Amino acid sequence: METLNGLIIKAISGFYYVEAADTLYECKARGVFRKKGISPSVGDRVIITVMNDNKASLDDVLPRKNYLIRPPLANLDQLFIVSSVAEPSANTVIIDKITAVAVSKGIEPVVIFTKSDLADCSELLDIYKKAGIKALQYSIKDRMGSDEIISLLENKISAFTGNTGVGKSSLLNSLFPN
Repeated sequence: METLNGLIIKAISGFYYVEAADTLYECKARGVFRKKGISPSVGDRVIITVMNDNKASLDDVLPRKNYLIRPPLANLDQLFIVSSVAEPSANTVIIDKITAVAVSKGIEPVVIFTKSDLADCSELLDIYKKAGIKALQYSIKDRMGSDEIISLLENKISAFTGNTGVGKSSLLNSLFPN
């Protein structure tokens, strides 16, 4: 048996998928978490004990630097707030609320305006950039903005959020086709 430090990258029905030592391990949390009222979350840095066949037990959750309740996410460096400029049009109230939550938790907000091939988003970009928030545009048609988004993701724990229909899945699928 081997003890490793890792990162929870997926949690489904009581199973936690932990990336450690360049391997993905399927883990079950020990019963001690229920007794302590701790619920491991995606983004948690953890200690696991590897048994066999890439199966392991999740033994400890290391201290968190931040935590979002819904969806449960921990230790985020950045939160990408995705909004379309057309079909549906941008909802700045929602963008601002999510930005405020991110900033209050010590998470850097990054606003991405999708579907920029359908409408001009320069005014929206200017508003957020003047407020000191990273803002960029993305078009799935010509992949404008993809290099910048990919460079922002490097070596960071990030999450994407936004209303239904704004292009989150299309954006991620075009950036990472595999």
